[in-house]
Amino acid sequence: MKNAIRSLEGGRGIAALVVALYHLGIGMQFSVIRNGYLFVDLFFVLSGFVIFAAYSNRLNDGGDLSAFVVRRVGRLFPLLVFSTLFFILVQNGVVLAKRIAADHGYAALLHSPGAMDYAIPTAGEVLSTLTMTHGLNVFDHLILNTPSWSISTEFYTYILFGLVCLLTSRAMRVPVYIGIAAICLGICVWASVNLHGCLKDGGCLSLTYDFGYPRSVFSFFLGALTCLASRHARLPVTVLQISGVAMLVLLFAFTDAVPAIAFGFPFAFALLILSTCQDRGPLAEVLKARPFQVLGTRSYSIYLLHMPLVLIFGNLAGRATSISASLLVMGSFVATLVLLSGWTYRFIEDPFRNRFNRFAANLRVASARVA
Repeated sequence: MKNAIRSLEGGRGIAALVVALYHLGIGMQFSVIRNGYLFVDLFFVLSGFVIFAAYSNRLNDGGDLSAFVVRRVGRLFPLLVFSTLFFILVQNGVVLAKRIAADHGYAALLHSPGAMDYAIPTAGEVLSTLTMTHGLNVFDHLILNTPSWSISTEFYTYILFGLVCLLTSRAMRVPVYIGIAAICLGICVWASVNLHGCLKDGGCLSLTYDFGYPRSVFSFFLGALTCLASRHARLPVTVLQISGVAMLVLLFAFTDAVPAIAFGFPFAFALLILSTCQDRGPLAEVLKARPFQVLGTRSYSIYLLHMPLVLIFGNLAGRATSISASLLVMGSFVATLVLLSGWTYRFIEDPFRNRFNRFAANLRVASARVA
């Protein structure tokens, strides 16, 4: 995104890395890693903030909506396809290596959490990935590159946002946003408590292939409302940043003991975004540091490419029994992920996004001429 808010980019990068470490399974003694799945909600809230800021006044007719959808496809689809193919290749390579090791009596050397079956996508899995519907309760489990469920839900959240902008007056949008967010939060609470039993087993708001869409919609529209609030409030940024960090620390401190606290994370993320969106204050200055900016630029690649690397590094992570060994595995995993994500950003993300953006611009010009 051009002219990005740098502190928000830094926050996005940290979130992507935490989710990757959560799936790797190292550092689980720390609540922030153990509950790292909740950082997916930061992505959703951030998307709502950014998309509202960029498009709330630009979606006025069908041509605008078509161009908007094309841009969103260009942002999400190319890397989704690449990462899915990469995941299939890596999983099959890991399975082959395990079977060769087992045939030669070395099965224990490659004992890891990865599956022992080859990844051969079904026609339904291929179709749902290509249409980005695989996170909409089409299956009763996560498929292929499992974190990509959120890409599916986010894409159709974009479409919902575009339709709301098109079908409602600007005066009505705020109550509509609030209503949509409240309904989806209610669905998330109901599904987490009654279907997933999260009050007993933990993992509240850990909704993916089944109720991931209302989770995405709730946090997205919360982000949109956060952006709106930032335009109409004089913000004491330092106080808000301290309050947001304190709230996040408290949530992580108590969410294991009181699982329902997990429902508060999107609100904490919204507060942190509100406090840093002007790129001012102590927290914003930290997030604008170069390492976090690199992570932010590559965050989408980090998010979609980390699971194939987990299949490779999972064996080492399971064998790391000391702090030094864990740090070595973690460092190697992060370094590999950051390097690989830099390549995919340069050769897949950025060029395809630019191509789709040009196509969207031409499409909008063509539709304007017809009108």
